Amino acid sequence: MTATESETRGTGELTALVRKAWADALGHDEFTDGDHFFQVGGHSLGALHVVRDLGAELGRKISVRVLFRNPTVGGLAQALAAEASEVRP
Repeated sequence: MTATESETRGTGELTALVRKAWADALGHDEFTDGDHFFQVGGHSLGALHVVRDLGAELGRKISVRVLFRNPTVGGLAQALAAEASEVRP
């Protein structure tokens, strides 16, 4: 996937990607879009896995700081969408 493709993804698709990355890192999918990553079993190493996987899927580097500042599925998806729109030329 090219950077242009990742920038055009909508929040709904980003939400699905974030859910998958969380489920992979947590080892379960028993969370809602409003749950806090660290309150459903997440930890710092898991956070690194989430941003690594999302970065690989989106074709761009994502700082773990984005997850720490946006620790819900919905918040992280919105932050990633906002970052993508800022990157566009």
